[in-house]
Amino acid sequence: MTLADFSSRTPQEAVELSLARIEQREGEVRAWAHLAAESARAEAAGLTEELARSGPRSPLHGVPVGIKDIFDVAGMPCEWGSPIEAGRTPSVDAKLIRRLRELGAIILGKTHTTAYAYFDPAPTRNPRNLAHTPGGSSSGSAAAVADGMVPLAIGSQTMGSVLRPASFCSVAGFKPTFGALPLGGVMPFAPSLDHAGLFAASIADVALAWRAIQDKGPIEPREAEVIVLPWPLVGELDDSMRTAVASAMEKLRGAGWQVRKEPLPATFESLQPALLTVMTAEGAATHGEAFRRHGDKIGLKLAALIEKGLAISETELADARGVVQAAKESFAGLAASGAVIATPAALGAAPRGLGSTGDPCCNAPWTALGSPAVTLPAARDSAGLPLGLQLSAGRDADDALLACALACESVIGSV
Repeated sequence: MTLADFSSRTPQEAVELSLARIEQREGEVRAWAHLAAESARAEAAGLTEELARSGPRSPLHGVPVGIKDIFDVAGMPCEWGSPIEAGRTPSVDAKLIRRLRELGAIILGKTHTTAYAYFDPAPTRNPRNLAHTPGGSSSGSAAAVADGMVPLAIGSQTMGSVLRPASFCSVAGFKPTFGALPLGGVMPFAPSLDHAGLFAASIADVALAWRAIQDKGPIEPREAEVIVLPWPLVGELDDSMRTAVASAMEKLRGAGWQVRKEPLPATFESLQPALLTVMTAEGAATHGEAFRRHGDKIGLKLAALIEKGLAISETELADARGVVQAAKESFAGLAASGAVIATPAALGAAPRGLGSTGDPCCNAPWTALGSPAVTLPAARDSAGLPLGLQLSAGRDADDALLACALACESVIGSV
């Protein structure tokens, strides 16, 4: 379901459309940690009257939105995907939630996250194939959009938690430049890596939501030079993903785009272990106290990370941050021409089962660099599972990246 499917209705009709879909499918998909049906209906009634009286506040007026359960929403549980945080109910909205309300969006509820937004899985299933993970940590946000429950959802990314679930669920996911979306009132994990992000059915819908939030004018499709890097920095692509990216590049060349291959910048060679050191050390500093109080009840995978992170020395951390900074500087030179970088959004399709949310190695470098990145649906594998293409650009080139992704979306077509 697109934003147009909802915004063409009154807010009351839009909310009922969402709730009907959730009633039909939530038992299987399990996207929602908390559904605020009655408050959403009350908000929708007021926004419907306002629409008739004075017109829409923004393109998001009356649009139901799902919110990852690490963002504070006043009066709604925010339990960070963990029973340890059961009953935690903030009284103040996170900054991004306040902005959405200003635009007339309706907060429909909280979507499932992995525990503390790390790798211990949420109960959510992939709507494209219920036997597979939707990815993480923004599991419920990606699944809710993919299943047509809401046209827009908010997620977060510290490694690959927006871009990878978007690939697995065949939706558009956007991680803007570091700091472009506010994180006040959001559970921190690794503060130098944490980003807020958006999920929607298409790049067109992501761009519409982005310009509304940022109070910008329309973003028009625009072709750009595309650079293909050997990717990922670690790990191996499966054949289906390798073929999908190559096919997408051939489609762009066939449409007259300039597409060229470049070697990895030398500074990228040590980027993956460096960013893991930064993430591990910062994650341990953020959640170390919870680990000391509760041990592995915070999640087996998170507990193991914290134990490792607490052993990282200040010298090791400073060295890792130096590697990340050097990579940022070299990437700025590569992206200075306005070119867009094309890489796979995941190693392959969503893994079977719910025990793993997949490997974020294809996405994490763009998180470390703080540069904008977007996933758009690109293909399906032989089993019909989605495969995503990832595009990235220089810091603060968010609008240019979305303009290119819009043009790319029209060339690659729906999948």
